[in-house]
Amino acid sequence: MYWFASAFIVASIIFFLAPEKISLEANNAKLKRHLPVSLLVLPVIVLGWLVINALSNGANFTTVAAFGFVITACLIALPKLHKFIMPSALLTATALIIMLVLRIH
Repeated sequence: MYWFASAFIVASIIFFLAPEKISLEANNAKLKRHLPVSLLVLPVIVLGWLVINALSNGANFTTVAAFGFVITACLIALPKLHKFIMPSALLTATALIIMLVLRIH
């Protein structure tokens, strides 16, 4: 639950601090060359934290769902790996459905 609340807080901060109009013309070539690497920084940090957490506390379907969300973010950042977005989303959806079924019973 904490990861969901912290993700909401981070998204809200980004939404409020982002400029309203972004110039697409300024240094567009420089942005495209380094963009995928910069987009991977936060998901890779979160993935490392999840691996450490899973190794120390054990894994369950919540951990699998969190891995699925983070891996999907990494795959979105790398255009060459877009073909793996659907399998990652399927893994995440399956883990979420299993979590829901286990919570109901």
